Amino acid sequence: MSYNKTVLICDDSRLVHRAMQKFFREFGDVTLYFADNGKLALDCLAKNDIDVMFLDLTMPVLDGFGVLQQLPVNLYPTKTIVLSADVQQQAIERCVDAGANYFLAKPFSRSQLSATLKKLGIAFDKKAQPLSLTYEHDPSNCADENDYLNQFKEVANIALGKGAAIISDHCGEFITMPVPNVAMLGAGDLEMMISNQIQRTDSTPIAQRFVGGGIHGEALVCLYGQDITLFGKRLGFSSFDDKYSEVMTDIANLMVSSFLVSLSEQMNIPFSIRQPICLEEYMVRGVSDTANNELFTIEYSYQSENLDMACDVLLMMDNNSTQVIRRFMETLS
Repeated sequence: MSYNKTVLICDDSRLVHRAMQKFFREFGDVTLYFADNGKLALDCLAKNDIDVMFLDLTMPVLDGFGVLQQLPVNLYPTKTIVLSADVQQQAIERCVDAGANYFLAKPFSRSQLSATLKKLGIAFDKKAQPLSLTYEHDPSNCADENDYLNQFKEVANIALGKGAAIISDHCGEFITMPVPNVAMLGAGDLEMMISNQIQRTDSTPIAQRFVGGGIHGEALVCLYGQDITLFGKRLGFSSFDDKYSEVMTDIANLMVSSFLVSLSEQMNIPFSIRQPICLEEYMVRGVSDTANNELFTIEYSYQSENLDMACDVLLMMDNNSTQVIRRFMETLS
């Protein structure tokens, strides 16, 4: 005998919310709850008997690891499926060790979702009554569903997760990855941001240009920490004193290329990248005088969990690139 199933989607991505709503639309015996962060998810779990929770790892306020550490919050046997772009092997193992029933990598297909539910013995009846929806949104995180910047954040998050997995596999370290930031920034703001990074005494700024499919952009990578040389050595890069700058550019190249490889796969656009160079302050003076348009930007960071090494990356793309990205996002609507 079937009964109404309850499903909680804990993810800050509206794209994921929409995809899950479309998937469950054909079933009539399900109530969907949506939460934008881990804290709201825990509140929802405490108030409701949830049959299955889909849990993202990278979220604001409280991430998926934090949620897993606080489970259970009631006696109901909720099954947890981690649905994340962080596909590092250590991330998967930590989720399973913390009690997750299954790990499903983003991006996922409808068939993968169905197979996962079947493996866990979770069945739904075909639609017999309207789908019930309940949203537990954080008011500060509300955004227009058609906002392509907010939607592209999920694309960037997937690229970030795959990039972290590549770096982690190379160096044997767990890499922490906050939620990426996607925004339009004016040239004046960019010049100030870049100058502030270059003037930092504890960081090394490196620039690298990339192009592909009508997208023209430049990456600014800032590396800092006492273990950069050790990190480079673990990646297999030279660590001789006279090759320090080369080690830095090699690391920066990996931070950018690993992200662009995944972005290329998602957008079906091949990117080519130039050799990275170490930046000096004079190289960015006058940016606001030569560019009047806002630039499409993606900010993300990687940090080694056990080494004193971190990097901030800022990708900047021109107005023509923005139109390419807009057209791509329309295909996901």
